[in-house]
Amino acid sequence: MANGKNCFIQTVKLPHVRGRVRYISDPKRQENLYAAYTSADPKFWQYLSKENQADFARSGTEGKCIEARELIIMLPPGLIHYDHDTLLKYFTAKFVERYGVAVASALHHNKRKTNLHIHLIFSERKAYDEPVEKIASRNMFYDETGKHVRTKKEILDENGEIRSGCRIIKKGEVYEKHFFQPKNPEFKSKKFTEDMKYFYTDLINELVQDPAEKLKVFDKNSPYLPTRKIGKNNPKAEEIRIDNYLRQEWNNMVDRAVVEGVTEEELRFAKKKEITDPAAESIRRSGWKPEIFRTILQKAIGKLRGFIQYIKELRNAEYDENGQPIFHRDLKFDVTPAPLPEIAKGKRPSSAEQEAEVMRLDNILQKMKKAEQRIYAVEKVLIRMEKERKDIDGKWFHGKEKRELDQKIAGKQQELKKAKATLAGIPGLHGYENALTVKKAYAAAMKELNKIRNRQKEWNQKSVPEKQYLVIRSNKPEQRAERQSVLEQLDKKKREMEKRQRTKKRGYDRDCL
Repeated sequence: MANGKNCFIQTVKLPHVRGRVRYISDPKRQENLYAAYTSADPKFWQYLSKENQADFARSGTEGKCIEARELIIMLPPGLIHYDHDTLLKYFTAKFVERYGVAVASALHHNKRKTNLHIHLIFSERKAYDEPVEKIASRNMFYDETGKHVRTKKEILDENGEIRSGCRIIKKGEVYEKHFFQPKNPEFKSKKFTEDMKYFYTDLINELVQDPAEKLKVFDKNSPYLPTRKIGKNNPKAEEIRIDNYLRQEWNNMVDRAVVEGVTEEELRFAKKKEITDPAAESIRRSGWKPEIFRTILQKAIGKLRGFIQYIKELRNAEYDENGQPIFHRDLKFDVTPAPLPEIAKGKRPSSAEQEAEVMRLDNILQKMKKAEQRIYAVEKVLIRMEKERKDIDGKWFHGKEKRELDQKIAGKQQELKKAKATLAGIPGLHGYENALTVKKAYAAAMKELNKIRNRQKEWNQKSVPEKQYLVIRSNKPEQRAERQSVLEQLDKKKREMEKRQRTKKRGYDRDCL
């Protein structure tokens, strides 16, 4: 793969420009702040923020008001040896020269000093030479939310008084004052970011002395895929790491294809067919879904792997008079989707807590089951003893036997009472109201355990995708002849069968007549 370093420039929307300007230029909050610069008075950012917020409120648009924008420009390490103030002012002045807007910038290193970069905050609006005022041609009425209403009645309460927060601007007074021109729509276009990449790549390369640090802008028509920068505290960092891993796997596969003799045009076509078009169709149908794009990349890598294997077979193949390759055996190409990296799986879900809970509840249920079995056993003996007592109840000369049975029955009844009390007391000893609540808790614990086990099963299966192959059958001339002969025989048998069926049908029709 072409390993030249790509220029990285990121555009960021700023909903709170004053705080951001202070943050990037504050030595107490920046560990490696080398230089800071601003082309505007601090009040400029205050007025800009206030006017943007007012315009946003009047528009009734939902979401956050964008007060300004920021460019984050990554620099080659070698530029750190230039004078810091001069370097920062040079890159900032070039932007101001091009767009003529107010800016605030700072030159930073990250904590580990591995990423030299510039933060360049800029206004999307140029300031007027003189404020533009709008004069009320009649009395104007505004409600509590600042919304303009048509009549005074709409801002009065039940007593005819002006409600708190409402206001009236009298005829002849200024009702709007604008310090800034409308926003430049170019700044929120994709073309602006692309232009900045080329613009700053040229500026940087003019200053870079080490050829290895020269930058380039990634070519979208290249068969390679660009990797994405992971910003500090990015909540999607893990998602981007997985995405970058698969992009790098595709790029490595493209390198292999180039070595095997696949042309750049063929690789661009493969990228468009297997990645660009499916991704665009997926976005059209469902919006941006990282997991779907991930699957598209996995499949594309597998198919490119299989294509490389096919190219290797062509290298040693024979060709017929029409220039078509002849394969003397069936060819089997591995097109299995690329596996995800280990980081994509994360840590294997643990079921220890759920298993312990199930075992605890199962132990309670087993105790209850033993208690119930004890009750059942005592009841069986008691039933037998009561039957014996009933059998001798009307007999003579069995007084002693009756007394003994009565004593035994009384003892068993007492034993049964204790057994029932034991069963009823087991749930309470473990914090449950009764046996039913224990049973429900056990069912809920098993449900949770099964959820974890299903996730573990999915985790185990993610590492190795199911093998997939593309098979190209042998096309030796003799085998083609054999296949043709077999097809002719099958066709002949089919015609004979159809003929017999027609004859049989005609005979059946005559019998009916």
